[in-house]
Amino acid sequence: MSIWNKILLVLIFLASLVFFHAAARTVKTYKYWANLADQFEKKLQERRAEIVRLQTADHEHPLDDKTVGVQQLHIDLGRVLASRGRIWTKCEKKRAAPDTKSGFMEVAISTDDSNAFAKNMLLYAFEEGDDQSPGKYLGEFRVDAVSQQQVVLASTTQLVGSLTKNVTESKAPWVLYEMMPTDEHEAFTNMPEDQRKWTSEEFVKDGQDYEGLKQDQRELVRQGKLEVDGKKLRPLRDYLAIFRACEMHRTLFVDRLESARRDTGYLEAAKLESVQQEAAVEKEKTQVDKELARAQTELKAVASLQATRQNMLNTFQRLVQQAIATNLKYAQEFARLQKEAADRVDRRARAMAQFGPGAH
Repeated sequence: MSIWNKILLVLIFLASLVFFHAAARTVKTYKYWANLADQFEKKLQERRAEIVRLQTADHEHPLDDKTVGVQQLHIDLGRVLASRGRIWTKCEKKRAAPDTKSGFMEVAISTDDSNAFAKNMLLYAFEEGDDQSPGKYLGEFRVDAVSQQQVVLASTTQLVGSLTKNVTESKAPWVLYEMMPTDEHEAFTNMPEDQRKWTSEEFVKDGQDYEGLKQDQRELVRQGKLEVDGKKLRPLRDYLAIFRACEMHRTLFVDRLESARRDTGYLEAAKLESVQQEAAVEKEKTQVDKELARAQTELKAVASLQATRQNMLNTFQRLVQQAIATNLKYAQEFARLQKEAADRVDRRARAMAQFGPGAH
């Protein structure tokens, strides 16, 4: 064998090793991509099955996270939309004119769907919330007038101070509801974390408790049972009835307050009159006190004069007694003298009668 044949055989051997390595690499690459394709096919089937479940899952056959599919969500959304009435969002308040005497308020808002409003339609107004503010209830209004892109609303009741403040100070867009939103346990399930910070703990816990119930348990809750397997759910509230009851109680309170104010006015007037009468009586009392002091002074003077007159009377009585005694003494002496004179006259008369006129 020549040297060139040997060189050719060596080259062929080396080339066979190269091709063998390339074939091995090709087989290994094919196996790798075949396994990867099988994995993708399996994942694709899983995703397709998950998509089907996401579309068809209902309340009886929910997903693993207790949620329902798109079709059931469309059904639930249709039910909710049918029972909630129409909603108008992004309504801008143009002006608010409260009547301080009557307590009613007239509000003008702008909307792109003014043709949907009818005169005397009842609407429930809310302020749209955001991350900084949860929004506020603004009251019940009646459509008073409708013009192009503007609706004039009038409050159906006398707004309390807090509602008046909410309406006049509102700067965020309004949301108008044709029907008062209803309270539901489902409204607070699957609540995002960023919304829980401005939601009351009562509603957050209620949504979490309701979320953990099975479909048959949720049906019991819908029937009015508020305790299921030891879990107590909050009772649902009829906010329209609550607001109207509050309005009725507020009206009664305002009536009682006005009555109390009138009574207070009467009492204040009576108090003022009594104060005036008291002042007049006090003035009369002062005058009487002065007259009494003067009368007492005069009484003392009269008493002093009476004492003086009494002393004089006593003196005069004593002098009179003395005069009477002296007069009595003089009378007795006069009587004695008169008797003696009479006796002398009698003796002389008898003597004259016995002895004649010349007898002594």
